[in-house]
Amino acid sequence: MNVLSLFDGISCGQIALERAGIKVDNYFASEIKKYAIQATMDNYPNTQRLGDVHNYKEWDLPKIDLLIGGSPCQDFSLLKTNGKGIHGEKSSLFFKFVESLHTFKPKYFLLENVRMKKDQQDIISAILGIEPIAINSNLVTFQNRHRLYWTNIPRATQPENENVSFQDYKETDYKICKQYKVKRTPSRETMWGEGTNGKCPNITYRDKVNCLTVKQDRWSSAGLVEFEDFCRYLTVKECELAQGVPVGYTSNLSRSQSYNVLGDGWTVDVIAHIFKGLKQ
Repeated sequence: MNVLSLFDGISCGQIALERAGIKVDNYFASEIKKYAIQATMDNYPNTQRLGDVHNYKEWDLPKIDLLIGGSPCQDFSLLKTNGKGIHGEKSSLFFKFVESLHTFKPKYFLLENVRMKKDQQDIISAILGIEPIAINSNLVTFQNRHRLYWTNIPRATQPENENVSFQDYKETDYKICKQYKVKRTPSRETMWGEGTNGKCPNITYRDKVNCLTVKQDRWSSAGLVEFEDFCRYLTVKECELAQGVPVGYTSNLSRSQSYNVLGDGWTVDVIAHIFKGLKQ
């Protein structure tokens, strides 16, 4: 199978194909983020890099069997009140996925994006000729991550609920947790109150964390864990586990760099579940 991955990020698609037992002959990846590329090449050095998706007409590729991608979501997000939707600067890159679909004519495709306004969702569905499957990653991991998946892969359905709990994966090593301690400051007390007893999302005793973001160490994001006299951020290991990425996958990056690329990534086990339809 020859795979073309647009907006490849840290190649979560490649991990998912491997986890689903799908043999890949060539994996072509289009990505421009430096640290995402670094993580991919650290783990999959045979990845064939293509560069910017805007240059897709210059790519000389063999027959592509599977086209995958998660086009930028910033203008679609329900959290962005003034988002311009499909015609926004970032999210309009969806059309590059469509143009690549017509150019390379793969047998199968998979497009992922965030939950969005119904009118925007309907536009994408009309263009692709298929309705999306809505899946929350919390069915297969301990992260609440609602996403839409447009695909023609056979038997693509929601995975069964595996009842995964954050409590089973929460870091307990004091020395490691100490590295992620949030310094108590007046501004943070104003924003979050008395640590995890205040206004911040307290995930200390919860089964699920909130959706990871690219700024996991700047805001409360996926949530905070009680620690000493205040709280701590999720560790990089916890974030890797939340996305289903092998532990240590981003170990050659700094903490902020790891958070950034993991927050941009796919939940691997959701994608692997969909990819299993390729074997049938």
